[in-house]
Amino acid sequence: MEIEKEIKKITLGHEIGAGAACLKCKDKCEGFDLHFWRKICRNCKCGVEDHDVQLETEENKKVGKLFEDTKYTGLIAKLKKDGIPSYKGNQVTFSIPAATISTATPVPASTFVPGSSQTYTPSSQSAHAPPVAATAVPGASIHSPAAPATGRTAASGTGHTAVLGTGHSASIPSKGPGAATTAVPTPTAVPAKTDVVKSVTYEWAPPGINQGLALLYMELLPPERRPIAGSAGADYRKKQMAKQLPDHDQDPERCHELSPSEVKQMQQYVRKYKDEALGIGDITLPEEMGLQAGLAGERGPQGVGAGGKPGAGTTGTPGDKGDAIATMGKVGAPGADGTSLSGPAGNYSCHRCQLPMKKGEPAVYAERAGYDKLWHPACFVCCNCSELLVDMIYFWKKDQLYCGRHYGDSEKPRCAGCDELIFSNEYTQAEGHDWHLKHFCCFHCDCVLAGETYVMEKDKPVCKPCYMKNHAVCCAACQNPIEPEAQRVSYGEHHWHAEPQCFQCSCCSKCLMGQRFMALQGMLLCSVECKKKVMAS
Repeated sequence: MEIEKEIKKITLGHEIGAGAACLKCKDKCEGFDLHFWRKICRNCKCGVEDHDVQLETEENKKVGKLFEDTKYTGLIAKLKKDGIPSYKGNQVTFSIPAATISTATPVPASTFVPGSSQTYTPSSQSAHAPPVAATAVPGASIHSPAAPATGRTAASGTGHTAVLGTGHSASIPSKGPGAATTAVPTPTAVPAKTDVVKSVTYEWAPPGINQGLALLYMELLPPERRPIAGSAGADYRKKQMAKQLPDHDQDPERCHELSPSEVKQMQQYVRKYKDEALGIGDITLPEEMGLQAGLAGERGPQGVGAGGKPGAGTTGTPGDKGDAIATMGKVGAPGADGTSLSGPAGNYSCHRCQLPMKKGEPAVYAERAGYDKLWHPACFVCCNCSELLVDMIYFWKKDQLYCGRHYGDSEKPRCAGCDELIFSNEYTQAEGHDWHLKHFCCFHCDCVLAGETYVMEKDKPVCKPCYMKNHAVCCAACQNPIEPEAQRVSYGEHHWHAEPQCFQCSCCSKCLMGQRFMALQGMLLCSVECKKKVMAS
């Protein structure tokens, strides 16, 4: 019964995406057909990420499994389906105002009460309108809205002056004795901008922060890396999710024929990185980072909240619209390195590019790196491949950020055949790569190459029969394929056996080995005389 269950698991795993079209090979691929252990399509040799396979559910399960039993479980929606926890992907639609033109009527000056503190917000206020020019006279506290083509001057005391647009003049008597009368234009209809909302859906956005800060974060990413639904950025995120976080790096069930001792070693490896390296970046503001560091230093170290926010102490879930600033965790006293508040952004500089962090721009904080390190959103990348860390999932080791794949490579050898980490004490090293003993095979027919002749084609080992069938070039003289171990002469796109009967003059049959020659339309010629004869015939 247990064997049948395991076989069913394998079958279901290979049914995922079966028949999906290849986005690279197009019609050349008959449809996705997963190789039993190579993690590629048997038809076109491309990866699953290169095929039109809907992997959202599988990706969510993978990330859920990754963060299971960690301090970041607040970011996991534990939807128990067949005992597998699932990560709730944070797809977000932002409503972005776009300006259009309509008509607005100015409010008369008498609306404002002298000496009071008011905020005037027109019903058709534009988020993109330029700030209004306002002059404050002592005694008054007036906050002007961002309305176009409008200026106001307000004063309390003996006289009040209000200016609104253009038009006819009107007089407003002042209340104090001897006050002057000021001419003020009467309200007239003026064009004003209003908001028209357009929606932009992102396949992923930073969880647990308000949408305004999340949108600022997205705008600081390279345009081609923004995961807008249906865009190249969304496709990039999908490929990086498969590349950076291979599920066979965390789940023994996804690996090919591990022995019991290898399963145990892998479980220990997974436990180690969950305890020591794995984390999710959090969004904060640089100027708040130093302030919170100082406050945390006064009240003592704080724990790490379930949502991944240091000191938050609450459970954050994807899509939360709560506070944008995370409370700092275990920090030192104010004045420690990286916490100076003298500058506009607390004197923080990006840990990668070393450029200063700008006030008001979101920065990425990694709890495992410590409170004194921040990154620009576009600088939160793997130190090995320099790719953006997908969904801000990082592995911290020796003062460096890694993606999951390259963290694994720094801990264990990786098999160039099956792409899995090697937990066995015995493995093969060949052609600058590591291989499971059973996986140093021909890339085409899977025959074991130990002790056999093979040829490296595009960094893949190929046995001699498959090489002769699929890759060997033909001799321009005898038209027979040239064996991999045979000596050859190549000139342009033409090749010959390096033998007298093949590499000879096409006119007089003189052997050209070690001699000067001319090539004419694939023919070899030893002299000008032979060239003239050939051209004359």
